[in-house]
Amino acid sequence: MKRTAIVSACLVAAACAPATPSSSGDPAAQARPSASVPSASVPATPSPPVAPSSTRPSGERAEGGCGDTPAQSGRPPAWASVNAPRLPFVVGREGNALAYPFVDLRAGTPENPANKVLWYVRLPRDSNELRVVARPRGAAEPVVRAAFPDGAGPGEIYPSIINVPKPGCWTFDLTWGAHHDTVDVLYRR
Repeated sequence: MKRTAIVSACLVAAACAPATPSSSGDPAAQARPSASVPSASVPATPSPPVAPSSTRPSGERAEGGCGDTPAQSGRPPAWASVNAPRLPFVVGREGNALAYPFVDLRAGTPENPANKVLWYVRLPRDSNELRVVARPRGAAEPVVRAAFPDGAGPGEIYPSIINVPKPGCWTFDLTWGAHHDTVDVLYRR
């Protein structure tokens, strides 16, 4: 029981780690959209994951998913289970990344510090930061960019806080070194 409390405290502390500044040099720009042009609303329709069968989790669909990568609960893939939180998760389209939202993600201002997501990656980080480009599913704008260091552990993880300006299903393009995956994540009002 004591070990579980310590592991939980470590995960929460890791998830609160600040992001590194983006290439623009403006740390505040990471949580702000780079464009404020409104986009058309795209309905959030869950569909089955397209991850390769060797990386698919054995979990069940969970409430709160959207797009091509619905939220799941239960047992995650082995590569995303080292000290994994017991939370719903979303596996990327290519099966290379997995997101554990720590809270019910909410759209709003960049000052909202509660949108914690712990990213697990299947392929080695090799000292590369995780670069994130997010936009509403099916739309070109607005765009949110962020980058997170590779210093967290154990495992191939990236703690993050990612805020978006409006609710809906958001598509996250994730890149670390030569590796890539795409994850759809739901933000509520």
